[in-house]
Amino acid sequence: MSEKVQRMNTDILVIGSGGSGLRATIEAAERGANVLIVAKEMMKDAHTGWAMGGVNVAIKDPATPQMHFEDTINGGWYINNYKLAHIFAEEMPDRIRDLERYGVRFDRLPDGSYFTWAGGKQSAPLNLCAGDYTGREMMQGLLAEVERHRDRITPLEHHYVARLLKQDGRVVGAFLIDMQTGAYKVVQAKATIVATGGGGHMYRVNTNTPSNTGEGYAWALDVGAELIDMEMVQFHPTGMAYPPEKRGTLVTEKVRGNGGILKNRLGERFMQRYQPKRLELAGRDEVTRAIYQEIQEGRGTEHSAVYLDTTHWEEGKAERLVPDVFAAHIEVGIDIRKQMMEITPSMHHMMGGYVINEWGQTNVDGLYAVGEVTTSVHGANRLGGNSLAEGQVFGRRAGVHSSDYARTLAIPTIQDAVLADEIAQVETYLKRTEGVTPASVLSKVKDTMWNYVGIIRDEEKLRTAQNMLSELQQEAQHLKASDSAELQGCLEVQDMLKVAQVITLAALVRTESRGAHYRADYPQMDPAWEKNIRVKQDGEGKLVTRVTDPVK
Repeated sequence: MSEKVQRMNTDILVIGSGGSGLRATIEAAERGANVLIVAKEMMKDAHTGWAMGGVNVAIKDPATPQMHFEDTINGGWYINNYKLAHIFAEEMPDRIRDLERYGVRFDRLPDGSYFTWAGGKQSAPLNLCAGDYTGREMMQGLLAEVERHRDRITPLEHHYVARLLKQDGRVVGAFLIDMQTGAYKVVQAKATIVATGGGGHMYRVNTNTPSNTGEGYAWALDVGAELIDMEMVQFHPTGMAYPPEKRGTLVTEKVRGNGGILKNRLGERFMQRYQPKRLELAGRDEVTRAIYQEIQEGRGTEHSAVYLDTTHWEEGKAERLVPDVFAAHIEVGIDIRKQMMEITPSMHHMMGGYVINEWGQTNVDGLYAVGEVTTSVHGANRLGGNSLAEGQVFGRRAGVHSSDYARTLAIPTIQDAVLADEIAQVETYLKRTEGVTPASVLSKVKDTMWNYVGIIRDEEKLRTAQNMLSELQQEAQHLKASDSAELQGCLEVQDMLKVAQVITLAALVRTESRGAHYRADYPQMDPAWEKNIRVKQDGEGKLVTRVTDPVK
């Protein structure tokens, strides 16, 4: 076994190099822990770097932490974890000061004060930004801080985590594949922090990086952790609609937050019909459904889209305020100073995930989770700007607690037999000479989720999705891989299918419409459903649900 697997030891294993994973890594290292951080790609290429509009924080009058908390709860339609939302809003100003200490530069006005703007459902401007490339700016600062702690931090780039490993009721590390060499590795860790982000690539049209394939949620099922509110999948109202290769690419909420107007092909400002008070600054769920309805009722463009108009902005505003959006459209021949953008809803964010406490702990000993892979503060609909913020607050907290936890333990030793089983499972794909490719199964998963577990749902669609996903799980028994890239694809597709089943099951259980979850057969929000839906896998591999009250 020692010839086939390289063993690596660490106090804390962090899986995922986005904003939350990096913040947890920094905090743990500052507190004296040795940290190994694993990334599928180059660390700088994590999905956080794609985030555009900004990060929410009550740092400038008239915004207050209490107002931030209330906006978050109201935006989430009252099924958020209130306790965590309070912590989040109160601690976020200090996390901005940390980022600035790391070298992150946020936009300021000529008088030196922060430039802030109000996104959808914000009662005061909470959104702090760096142009429309806030995530990229944050990543640069966080990565620079990681470099300053390299005596305690070991990065592993281009490594794929195939599975979390559990012994004696505790998560003790993970089984990895070096995607450049094909070598197997095992990380033996006192504590493990999952920071893998979301699963946008389950959907045909999405704003996510290709690495957001949802395996972090599948690991929860495998080790006995609990997932919650997985039916709450957020569709961003404004993704690029044309040309086809750009479909889904994010157009930041900052455009609408600063006077961008939505129009149908008839030139009507259609949000006056749906949300006459908030108009374009209604909740993301409300704006998404309005756009969807306009297109369904024949008032969309030839590219199944609507228009987002900034042609009325004063000279220089587009280039200054949203430089990345401006450049992305110039690249395809559209000058947003003179022409309207075509936009369409795009799967954006998963608001459900691991159940965690205020320190990022799950219900499984030794296992923590942070960021989009958790459900900490968002409830049924995430406010734009809360995701980047959430990762900083709870990334730090997970780093604090996990480093304290690790001090009490010895490095675990994972049994050879466990590793032999993992290798045998992985090599099944490589040894198969006939079968199906992961790309072919993934394409069917994307279509199933987009068409049947998308913006508008009903029982018939969801039952159809369940049947189709079951058939795809059977098909996936014959996945084959000819190289390391296809091997990663096989593992991702298997996990994606597990997570897709959880989303579909939870969507069937919630017989109401709330936030991002809209049931055409139950179109009203039901006060009796001010509840959370929790899902676990039992000892026989069956998904089991339970309904609980929100934590307040």
